[in-house]
Amino acid sequence: MSSTRSRSKKRPAKKKAASGFSTQRKREILGILLIALAVLAGLAVLTFSAADDGRLANENWDSLMDPGDNRFDNLLGFVGATLARALVSGLVGYPVLLPIAALLAWGWVLLRQKTPIFLPTLTGLSLAGALFVACFFGWFDAQMDADLAAWSGDLGIGIAGWLTSVLKPVGSFIVLLVSVLVTLLLVWDRDIQTSLDRAEGAVTSLRSGLAESWATYRAGAAERKQLRASAREEARAEREARRADAASAKPAPKPKPKPAPRPAPAASVPTRTEPERPSIPAAAPFADVPPKPAPTLTPIDADDPLLDDLILDERGDGPAFHVTGPVEEATADLDAARGTTADAASLPYVFPSIELLEESDSDQEVDFDEIEDNKQVLLDKLETYNIQIDAIEAVVGPTVTRYELTPAPGVKISRITALEDDLAMALAAPGIRIIAPIPGKSSIGVEIPNRTREMVRLRQLLATAKFRDAARSGKMALPVPIGKTIEGEVFIEDLAKMPHLLVAGATGSGKSVGVNALIVGLLYAKHPADLKFVMVDPKKIELNGYAELLNHFSAMPEDSDDPIITDFMEAAAVLRSCEREMEIRYDLLAEAGVRGIGEYNKKLAAGKLEALGDKHRHLPYIVVIVDELADLMMTSAKEVEAPIARLAQMARAIGIHLVLATQRPSVDVITGLIKANFPSRMAYQTSSKIDSRTIIDGGGAQQLVGNGDLLHMNGSRLTRLQGPFVGVDEVDAIAGFIASQEGAGPYLLPPMDATGDAPKGSAGDSSEDRDDLFEDAAKVIVRSQQGSVSLLQRKLSVGYTRAARLVDQLEDAGIVGPFEGSKARDVLIPDEFALETHLNPAAPGESADVDA
Repeated sequence: MSSTRSRSKKRPAKKKAASGFSTQRKREILGILLIALAVLAGLAVLTFSAADDGRLANENWDSLMDPGDNRFDNLLGFVGATLARALVSGLVGYPVLLPIAALLAWGWVLLRQKTPIFLPTLTGLSLAGALFVACFFGWFDAQMDADLAAWSGDLGIGIAGWLTSVLKPVGSFIVLLVSVLVTLLLVWDRDIQTSLDRAEGAVTSLRSGLAESWATYRAGAAERKQLRASAREEARAEREARRADAASAKPAPKPKPKPAPRPAPAASVPTRTEPERPSIPAAAPFADVPPKPAPTLTPIDADDPLLDDLILDERGDGPAFHVTGPVEEATADLDAARGTTADAASLPYVFPSIELLEESDSDQEVDFDEIEDNKQVLLDKLETYNIQIDAIEAVVGPTVTRYELTPAPGVKISRITALEDDLAMALAAPGIRIIAPIPGKSSIGVEIPNRTREMVRLRQLLATAKFRDAARSGKMALPVPIGKTIEGEVFIEDLAKMPHLLVAGATGSGKSVGVNALIVGLLYAKHPADLKFVMVDPKKIELNGYAELLNHFSAMPEDSDDPIITDFMEAAAVLRSCEREMEIRYDLLAEAGVRGIGEYNKKLAAGKLEALGDKHRHLPYIVVIVDELADLMMTSAKEVEAPIARLAQMARAIGIHLVLATQRPSVDVITGLIKANFPSRMAYQTSSKIDSRTIIDGGGAQQLVGNGDLLHMNGSRLTRLQGPFVGVDEVDAIAGFIASQEGAGPYLLPPMDATGDAPKGSAGDSSEDRDDLFEDAAKVIVRSQQGSVSLLQRKLSVGYTRAARLVDQLEDAGIVGPFEGSKARDVLIPDEFALETHLNPAAPGESADVDA
């Protein structure tokens, strides 16, 4: 019992010891086996040979198993070649080394008796990474016609081919690239930004170390070079000293010794004596050469005009500085004799004299002190941010000075553009505009307003050879003086080529003055027979000075009484009248077989259209000017937007051009439909960057300084200009001068819509004249018992003009009462039954007959 009991007590201890020993040894043995397997597989893959792959595929198994066969290139022979073929060719190619590395990690962890916490995830990622990388190389193998089979394997090529057939090459490449990148991120398992920062820090440290090593090497090389030069100087001095000593000891050269006679054979051999070398004279070998005479210097005349374009100021090590003044435009006599058209031969016309315009009383002078101060502030501020500038050129304009900065190599443009607000604060300037880069130049422009600005008057632009040639030569059909550039050049554009112009800016920025300058410029350039204006002025005060031009430059509908349209309801009708004029002109051009108004008028003047009848006549250009578009869009957007868009799209060929001006450049005023057809735009100062983007598709207008400072956009070109000033007195004088001459009368446009301009009461006289929405409007008014125009606008989704016309028709029909100021009209019909009776008075009688 005791012995049995003792044996039973010892068995658990023995089992525990055996169990502990077995677990430890098993892990170690398994780790060694995994490491060995990973090493063998890695060697087999690394020594993979395509020749071995071919032998395994073509020869039979018995010959391959021959022990004496040493034809395999693989380091492990037949077994290694077979394993490499299975892993490389059959699976995923060389990327199979990733799972092999994971296998090696498993063995190492087991051998070291550590817990494999991360190894399952690492193994899965290695398998996925090997597959994705193989597919990636398989895509290149198929698309680039490159032999990458060893890097992709049959599995990678197959999956890549399937993805390409499903997603096309581009889609499959994106999927594979994203898969590889995601796998790398999962393996790396660190924050990307931190990794990039560390990599950047490592690169910076490496660069600093290399720069320091290079500087040390350069310093050492310079020191060694200096030591070598000093050694050479010392050696040269020693040689010179020895030569001087030898010359002082033996002033005369010793004659050459004669050779000694040969001794007799029996005599003893005499001692050999060395002949002394002749000494070198101490005198310099070029002592007798006369010295070269010094060159004569020619003094430079400081007033030489050739020096005007040279650098004016270059101090110390700073950048080169060059100042360019305003360009002097060639003047011309605009009052010289001008030609007239054939249609106007019966009525003589005298162009207004240039003397009616005031001369400029300011002569701009370049303030070099201001330019030097601004330049120094710019350099100091840029130097604060370690931005080096190689050269600066200051271009002085009437309103702003543009400093053209040429940055040093390696300086990014974005670093300078990001300092726009900092430069504005440093210069204490109202608006700084940076152009990066200046179109056509390898420099960056910084525009800074001048302390003293030049007033550019319209006379300065008209009394130039450029405007005279544009008005007379025929190169520009409608020359418009827009302003002066920063370089001081006169800027003139052809309205016929624009072909329409959008003018926008905040109140007081110079927008209305710019429109007046445009009109006056055309009055000086064109004959009344060649140009007519349709003017819409809802504000009633901006364009009323041109009412005197009724018989000379006005175009108006037949049923209109006022050459300046100020009523909202008439504005839409006039635009539709211009639309019908466009259609009539297109019919004339089509019948004449021409494509443009200029060609049509030439053909008419040559008498080539007489056979087509009397309907063909001389067609003048028509410029439609709307001074405040926002008011029209607020009251009758639908009625105004549609004809404007259609005219802008089609009216260029037949000579109708639009000029739209507004002081509220918002997206509900300048709609996408309008904006798309106006490539030429003039942006004056705006209150915000959003308004600037609405006008010119980008910022910049909010940084203008007002008083005619503008940005002109023609297509993709953006030019900063100073607009000309023309006063009210000048406009009145020009209009009065033209009105004093005999005129041919206004150019008559097709009549306005009958429904739009019918006299009050006529709309309700006949049901045939009523609007299509008359009955719907009557029901809306009676149901709500409120005679309001805005109510009809909301309920029927119509514009102000049509809603107001419906209310007038309801008044004529006796449904609503008369207009009572700001109050809503009284509704005279109590309910819909009474409305039906009122509109159809025969209905009750008919119903009575039926009842009877």
